[in-house]
Order: sequence, then C-alpha cells, then structure tokens
Amino acid sequence: LLSSLALIALRPGVFKCLLSPQAIWWMGLFYGLTNTCFNWALALGDVVRVVLLFYLMPVWAAIFSRWLLNERLNAEALARLVLALAGAAVVLGQPGEQSGFADALSIAGGLFFALANVHLRRLEHAQAVQRTMAMFIGSGLVPLFFLMGAALVAWGYGADPGGAMRSPLAAEAWAWLAVPLVAVALGLANFSLQFGGSRLPTQVTSLIMLSEIVFATVSAAIILGKTLSAAEMIGGACIVLAAVWATLRPPKH
Repeated sequence: LLSSLALIALRPGVFKCLLSPQAIWWMGLFYGLTNTCFNWALALGDVVRVVLLFYLMPVWAAIFSRWLLNERLNAEALARLVLALAGAAVVLGQPGEQSGFADALSIAGGLFFALANVHLRRLEHAQAVQRTMAMFIGSGLVPLFFLMGAALVAWGYGADPGGAMRSPLAAEAWAWLAVPLVAVALGLANFSLQFGGSRLPTQVTSLIMLSEIVFATVSAAIILGKTLSAAEMIGGACIVLAAVWATLRPPKH
C-alpha cells in the first residue's frame, strides 16, 4: 500500500489510467491472491517445500496460456515441464513436517500466479506504470481484506484475533530494520516481473522463475540453518536446467 501511494505521488495521473482496460484489475487481483496464499503458506510450513509446491505454477501457466493466449504447447515445451516437475518431485520425496492447509495454499498461490502472468502477457501494450500500480494495489488490498475477514471470523467464534494473528508490534527490533529493505526489494521485483513478463511467452516466464526454488533453498540454508540434502541439490539442478533450456529454446506462438 505504501508503494502504491509513493507511485501515485510520483505519477498523479496513474490512477485514472487504471480505469481501463478491465484486464489490468484482474491481474492486480490475481497478484494479490498470489501474495496472500504464498506468504500465508510460508508462515505455516517449511520454506523450501512451500516454494516447490508453489512452483507447480508452470503446469497451470501452460494450460492457461494455451487456453487464453493460444500459445503452442509442443513436445519440447512438455519435456521442459516434465524435467522441472521431476526436479520438484525429487525434493518433495523427502519427508517433512507440513500441514495440509499450507500445501493447499502453496498450490493455490501457484495457480493464481499463473493466471496473473497470463494477464500480464495480455497487457503487453499497457504502460509499465499501469501494470506496476495494479500489482502494488492488488498485493496491498487483497491481504488486508483477508486479515479483516480472519479477524471477524475469529471474533465471531470468541477467539482472540490479535493473539491468533500475532501483532507486528511484537516483532524483534532487527525485523523492523529489515522492513525498508524488503519494501525496496519487493518494488524492484514487481517492476522487473512486469517488464520481463510482458515481453516473454508465459511458459518461458514461468519456467525461468522456477530458479526461485534454488534461491529459497540456499537462503533457507544460510539464514535458517537448514541443511541441504542430496535430493534437494539434484532436484534444484533439474529445475535450473529446465529454466535455462526455456531461455535458449522458447516455445513458438
């Protein structure tokens, strides 16, 4: 929400531009649902497992891009998908503690992300500032509505919504120092995504972004002290190989 306000301050006329086309609001909604499901899943489950389930997204992207964008799904594209998902399956074969709800949120997040990327591709002729603004607004408002709904449900059942959702005020001091860094990183990530995603076939974008699994795995090892297993290394290698293959041989329209 703060990023949205900053963008409006820099470009006062941007909000009017968002009144059309209608697809830009769908894109913002799907990005908001993506962030909500993904971050909720991260709060409940293991980082690497959540990211892996989230990145079943190329399967959904291939289906939606074939349906909505008429992108061809040839044998080579299918082979890349199989390679990437085989890598995910290798890692998922490792036992881990994860709630079924977190699994469902991870998969739902990937599905919404695929829909968002398809709409991003459909909006390739829209202004970059329009697409970025829609991403920011959706990513700010959708989680806010979910939190309000969760608080109302908790209150209706007599639960303590503050205790259930953990107030940000209870965070450690160092966490607050990270907030501006995360805000800048999020802004750069969203701008980079709308810049690259509007210029590449959806299947290519989806497969390239599978490299996040490797980044999440390494980050979890460094920050959380998670030990990387042989399965995670092998699975991550398959995923990166599929992503590189996608950049070298993108599917044709």
